[in-house]
Amino acid sequence: MATIEIDFQKTTGRIKPLHGLCNGPVGFGALMDISHRYRELGAPWVRLHDTNWPHPREVDVPQIFPDFNADPDDPASYFFGPTDDYLRSILATGARIIYRLGVSIEHYPRKRYISVPPDFDKWARIALGIVRHYTEGWADGMENAVAYWEIWNEPEHPDAMWAGTFEQYLELYRAAATTIKRHNPELKVGGFAATCAESSEVEQFMAYCRQHDLPLDFYSWHYYADHPDKFVDRANAVHRLLKKHGFGSVETFLDEWNYLAVPWRRLYAEGEFLRRDAFERMKNEEGAAFAAATLIRMQDAPVDIMNYYDAQPMTWFCGLFDYYGVPQPTFYAFKAFNELLACPERVTTTCDIPGLAVLAGRSTDGKSGAVLIGNFGAHEGQLSVSFEGMPAKDTRPEIFMVDCDHRLQRVLSDAGGGAPSGTARVVMEAEEPPAQTARKSLELLIRRHAVCLLRFSRTSP
Repeated sequence: MATIEIDFQKTTGRIKPLHGLCNGPVGFGALMDISHRYRELGAPWVRLHDTNWPHPREVDVPQIFPDFNADPDDPASYFFGPTDDYLRSILATGARIIYRLGVSIEHYPRKRYISVPPDFDKWARIALGIVRHYTEGWADGMENAVAYWEIWNEPEHPDAMWAGTFEQYLELYRAAATTIKRHNPELKVGGFAATCAESSEVEQFMAYCRQHDLPLDFYSWHYYADHPDKFVDRANAVHRLLKKHGFGSVETFLDEWNYLAVPWRRLYAEGEFLRRDAFERMKNEEGAAFAAATLIRMQDAPVDIMNYYDAQPMTWFCGLFDYYGVPQPTFYAFKAFNELLACPERVTTTCDIPGLAVLAGRSTDGKSGAVLIGNFGAHEGQLSVSFEGMPAKDTRPEIFMVDCDHRLQRVLSDAGGGAPSGTARVVMEAEEPPAQTARKSLELLIRRHAVCLLRFSRTSP
């Protein structure tokens, strides 16, 4: 029988809250508000890019500063209203903000916003006006509303994100980063939201920052993959490059990621049925298992913040909700991860099933524990889960499943309790003698693509 062992006595640090999102809970021209769902997820970070896509009214520099010929020092040149409301909706959920200074992606044959700014220094002053509005209250703004400032997005993507050369982007980064840091050295700036974690442009960017002694408080990159382990490989590759160029200590953000079961070149070239299949797999139990396994695997990778693209329900890439804002299975994978964080002290796990992702934690008072299992096609059938570190006679187990039939629903509670037919079979046994460190075991059935949350709590002080 496949086995998982948990030792709640042996801690190994803190679980990283990597369940950040892209974009906020208000969309469709403020007609839809799913803030209550964001609060359920407890997302620590929201990154802003492609906000209200494909017709953004917020966040993008041209939406806030519509006339490039206007005076960047005059508050009347800016239109902050919609973006103010949007940011407030995010902050009200408890999340902090990563703000991309730039524009959303454009797929139209004739581009309007991704053109190279005619004056980099002036663009930097415009960006500084936005920064000041959301960090120091300038122009009737907010204070400390944004934690990180990301300069542009995927500038090595010439067809849809940056109409200039990469060398021109480097000049823009230099102008904006130095202008912002000169104004306030405490502000955090970075980039460049790289499309490919390992490319000549990545090396060029890092070398340029080192050569010109430019600010780089964080480095951001994007990746879409068909297996969770590929994110770990990319994160390690990024870290090696940063160390090579002397930036080994900067924070690293994977601030766009998702499950993509088909190559990009096929996604838009082979018809609507393949597209529908790929995007629906992001949402269903397969995407849920992928998301959980990735959040678990990346605990040991050199990454500080992750942002799932996308959480706003109006885009194809939204894996958490449908177009009506109804939570999908992947939403419940994120919710399960957030519930695991109620037990933030990571403990040791041992698993003899290759590919099965397991993460466990205990509460700071030691009275409860939790285990998250992400089964992305690694195993189907019976699992034996044993744990020690809590009194067997006083520990109450609960099991919740996300699979093709369950949306983080309880399938077992209390020792010896049954489960609905075909979902889980559980046997509770406590090894002798019943001491403080007695081992307790569960046996459960898990489907091929599933997320399982186990919670253990002591019923006596």
